Amino acid sequence: MDRSEHEHIADCKRLIEEKLRFGNEQGELRQRDLEYLATIIEDNSGIKLSLSTLKRLWKKDYDKVPHPATLQGLVSVLGYKDWQAFKQRETVAAELSPERVMAIPRRPGRFKPWLFLPIAGVVAVVCWLIAFRSGPQHKKLAIKGPVTFTGNKTVSQGVPSTIIFNYDVSNVEADSFFFQQSWNPQDRVPLDPTGHVYSSIYYYPGFHRAKLIANDSLVKRFKVHITTDGWFPLTRNSFEDNRPIYIRKKNLVQDGALHLTREDLLAADVDMEKEEVLSYFNIREFDNTRSDNFSIDTRIACDSLQTVPCPGFQLVIVCEENIFFVRITGKGCERDIAVKMGEVMDDGIHKDLSVFGRNVYQWQHLQVKVVNKKATIYLDEQPVYSISFKDDFGKVMGLVYNFNGTGAIDYVRLKNGENKEVYADEFDQ
Repeated sequence: MDRSEHEHIADCKRLIEEKLRFGNEQGELRQRDLEYLATIIEDNSGIKLSLSTLKRLWKKDYDKVPHPATLQGLVSVLGYKDWQAFKQRETVAAELSPERVMAIPRRPGRFKPWLFLPIAGVVAVVCWLIAFRSGPQHKKLAIKGPVTFTGNKTVSQGVPSTIIFNYDVSNVEADSFFFQQSWNPQDRVPLDPTGHVYSSIYYYPGFHRAKLIANDSLVKRFKVHITTDGWFPLTRNSFEDNRPIYIRKKNLVQDGALHLTREDLLAADVDMEKEEVLSYFNIREFDNTRSDNFSIDTRIACDSLQTVPCPGFQLVIVCEENIFFVRITGKGCERDIAVKMGEVMDDGIHKDLSVFGRNVYQWQHLQVKVVNKKATIYLDEQPVYSISFKDDFGKVMGLVYNFNGTGAIDYVRLKNGENKEVYADEFDQ
């Protein structure tokens, strides 16, 4: 018997609750449970789901089918590659459930229990697999009073930046405690529950969200805003590289553009035989500029480097609670394209984003206009793509340009929801 989409969703939520041991003593779901779930989903799949999205999904009267990306994120927690794989697996489990086996009508005659042994064996295997996926059992997390988690900078601006965190988990009962510097789970380190101080070095500017974790549950977050003095360039081998190379060049402007060349990187001892990511960071709080209403206008181009198979660039708008970005690539590499606006992300694997396949060695005029949580993306002043998002992600806290190889920015202009220009740089000499 075919199962409805809503039945699969209910099963998925139930298995997640069991695996992550959600709920208080009365079995009620708590906000920190969903905050931790959002973290696990992002760690497992790269999909960022907002707290409000998860709250809606866990409402008892919620009867809509979530966005495919939401379903993809949920089943990643259970170890499935996609929603279809989960549905197929759950269908088999439902068909072999003990209730259905016991409901099989028997023909008149002598009962032969050995005939049911193969079915019972399969049911046992299925149950064992589900239990195995649940992972090791921990002592149930209990928070019996206030929890402290704060941080102080040792430098007011720039990187590297050491943050001295103060914590107190004496009111938390758990098997283990961890500190996580930001989004990357590879940065998670054990914490001494009897201690009170832990220091961490941040090598990247940005708006980071440090996490205090007990067992596998997010207990508290602390926001770390590491600003720059104007534009700050660095390079790295990949986005997961923990130790970037800072390009300490006084004059970043060449021929009316923000531009570091291959020669500049070679002078900084960057190995150009490897594929490098060059980034320009401008991290600051822009006056009265929020994620639900703003616009940015810019022109960008890549340098023609024959060693880069898929040249491209990415414009990132950093907000308090999430990021927006538009990734544009050279023609033939459209699979690598992605557009993200808050909790919603479309990629070139599952969407036709070929409009963003361009000759990136020529200047590309890119605009992003957000009005009441609807983002419209323009190329050469023509609207080419739109995404609507649901959540308020707070203030705009920074801009980042990423290049595969090297590239240049001709200008950038940022306006807030009142159409007031809050930042502009023409990169004139």
